[in-house]
Amino acid sequence: MNQAPSSICCLFAVVDRGKGEAVSAELRRRRILTQLVLLGHGTASAEVMDLLGLDEPEKDVVLALLPGDAGEVLAALTDRLELYRPGRGIAFTIGLCSISALAHQRIAAAAAAETPSQKEERPMRSQHELIVVIAEHGFAADVMDAARAAGARGGTVVRGRSLAAEEAQKFLHITIQPEKDVVLILVPAAGRQPVMKAICAEGAGIGHALAFSLPVSDVTGLSLAPFGAAEQKEEEHEEQ
Repeated sequence: MNQAPSSICCLFAVVDRGKGEAVSAELRRRRILTQLVLLGHGTASAEVMDLLGLDEPEKDVVLALLPGDAGEVLAALTDRLELYRPGRGIAFTIGLCSISALAHQRIAAAAAAETPSQKEERPMRSQHELIVVIAEHGFAADVMDAARAAGARGGTVVRGRSLAAEEAQKFLHITIQPEKDVVLILVPAAGRQPVMKAICAEGAGIGHALAFSLPVSDVTGLSLAPFGAAEQKEEEHEEQ
């Protein structure tokens, strides 16, 4: 195990289903081969989805380990997937504390292969945090209801399962591990506390949800509207 240099981070890219290949192709072009794609879905409100006649939007969540300045990769993804357009997706990075020796070797090889021509303008440093909520399967909508009430705009859900022995159940001599919903919510750093409080206050009622947050290094693809602006606008409309 090696301590991770401050320049190594983990990239999260959340895009519409099928667009994950475009993210992966851009990363491969830069010789970034340590990648993982998760299948998830968005958390748009039921009213919005009913209005558009759509089901919950399916998402690709791409994770990758990045060498060097992550801002260059984010700038390339922003241009290639048009993340500057609303609804096209988001991408952000989280700094790493430590990595395995094999991961370090692969990242070092990718950094050595990068050419000066790949240097691009770097996005602004982020003042955001990633809230990770783990709840019983089927409670993701309740988690998002609590988060939205505190100002969050949306999130992405990926499916998981618990490996805790005390939660395993026996059925016909087969061990069944309970499924979990993992909700990823990106918020401004100033909005982390009210969202976390809202989720934890309803924890027992929304699938015994567990929540924690991670600092985000860089981010692209987010709307420039202030935190909680959508909720404030709705309240003003109701008062009128």
